[in-house]
Amino acid sequence: MALEDKQKTTNISLRIPEEYRKRLQLQADKKSISFNAHLLRILEIHLMSSGFGPTSLTSASGRLFQIRCEPYLDNVDETTWAFFVDEPKFEKERAYYLIGIGRTVLRDWQVKDKVTVSKEVGLALLNFYNRQGMEIDKLSWNQYTGPEADGRRILQVAELPETLEQFLDLLIAGSWTDRFVQQLDQSQDLRRGRPESALYR
Repeated sequence: MALEDKQKTTNISLRIPEEYRKRLQLQADKKSISFNAHLLRILEIHLMSSGFGPTSLTSASGRLFQIRCEPYLDNVDETTWAFFVDEPKFEKERAYYLIGIGRTVLRDWQVKDKVTVSKEVGLALLNFYNRQGMEIDKLSWNQYTGPEADGRRILQVAELPETLEQFLDLLIAGSWTDRFVQQLDQSQDLRRGRPESALYR
């Protein structure tokens, strides 16, 4: 089995019961993907859901970003995290986003640990936007109105599939569409008033 990242591939030998192999092969065939690709998908979903979602990424233009996360809001309406997008090369925070999941989604997904799942979904979304070629410090959402609205995104039930696994599958495959997101010309820190002269020092 090959475990892949963007830098290297490692070959390992995995011993599993024949019954598991048959089930996994049937699932892979149903999705029209290889057995190996199906195992990688399962591992990626498991890693994201167990707190190992990637917190650093390189944009299409070659910029390295580090993402810091802090719990922001957990009430009857939503569970939201704050995501700070830093550019380590210049020791600057480029953007600050609030990304969360609405109450109905968490209930329908039958989520037990809604705080952890909300964090991992937020990280998965930022990585999804990055894979779509968007610079993640230049994101804006028009889901809400107001001065802070361009940094706020709350996922609601009408735009999502029935299960968390299905949603992560769509993100991994790059086949989900966020109708609220856009990439603007400037990074969010410049839109919020940081002088351009401070960008690279």
